[in-house]
Amino acid sequence: MPIASSPSRRSALSAAALAWAAASGSVLWAASAPTQGSSSRPLLGGTLPFLEGRRLSPHDYRLFTRLNDLILAGSATRELIPLRDRSFELFGDEKFLDGIHDAKWVTDGLLSIDTHLRAYLTPEPLNIIELGPAPWLLIVENTATFDNLRRILRQWPCPHEVGWIAFGDGDRIAASITTLPERLSETGHPLTEILYYGDLDYDGLHCVTLASQRSVAAGLPPLTPASGLYAALLTCARRSATAIAPDAARTVSTWLPAPLAARTTLALSSGTVVRQEALQLTTLSRRLVPAHGDLRWQLAAVPPTRTGPTGRSTVNSAIGTPRRPTGVSKTEAPGPGVSARFCVPTLRGRG
Repeated sequence: MPIASSPSRRSALSAAALAWAAASGSVLWAASAPTQGSSSRPLLGGTLPFLEGRRLSPHDYRLFTRLNDLILAGSATRELIPLRDRSFELFGDEKFLDGIHDAKWVTDGLLSIDTHLRAYLTPEPLNIIELGPAPWLLIVENTATFDNLRRILRQWPCPHEVGWIAFGDGDRIAASITTLPERLSETGHPLTEILYYGDLDYDGLHCVTLASQRSVAAGLPPLTPASGLYAALLTCARRSATAIAPDAARTVSTWLPAPLAARTTLALSSGTVVRQEALQLTTLSRRLVPAHGDLRWQLAAVPPTRTGPTGRSTVNSAIGTPRRPTGVSKTEAPGPGVSARFCVPTLRGRG
């Protein structure tokens, strides 16, 4: 008599095999498996042939077993719903599918959240403060620096120069940036430029590069460095960190303009990083003043270089104050997207 002589016996053997595989860390995806009410059912060898014969982790085995049920039940006609709603429906756990968009099955193009799970991502919205009418947005990585810059921009005596400011919340910006188009469509606010200001470390620069790519994919402008702020930040105290290989440091720093990229590459490869909090409110308040020019220009302009005692070119940022490029007067626009005339401060209090 065959060992597996009945549905109940086959179910028992399958359960034992699954328990052993879970303990050993992998499960072999077979052509069929037990289910309630029958001894076997067709699995994803037909609907997702890439699974056939693969050895899966217990997590992935559970995922694809439930997904198979969804597909067999006619998922193609199901309404698209948020991914966490689908996760709760399938697993009783709204967070079970968190991170699946970065899983190898999705990044390799084998599994589609839209087609197979009939779901869509709902990242946390970008936290935006609508301060003024200017068509730019400044995204700030960390809370303290966000608060510092919000205070300065909120009290800026030339309101027409002020745009929006947003809290990037560290590495969450790579997801939350995709919520910006909907916010813009709701408000009708014009947006021609997205400035970003964060820590000068490997993870932060890698994250903003990814966020910039996703911004462009969403039909938005790329994330460009708030170079005026970064130039000032590079003059501040640094923290020790794990040294980054020179090639990797150079690659991740290419998001910054020269010579800021070169200085950042040197810092990272030397085992140092610069946190936003090193450029504190007092220094920011001295740097960002109407007398120095248009607000957007102060935030975004790359400070001009000067020749140091050794003959090497260095950034002119003794206290972080930018200098107008040669030939640009107080009544001339210093670059694209900048107002034609610098603001004359009003008598309104700075409160």
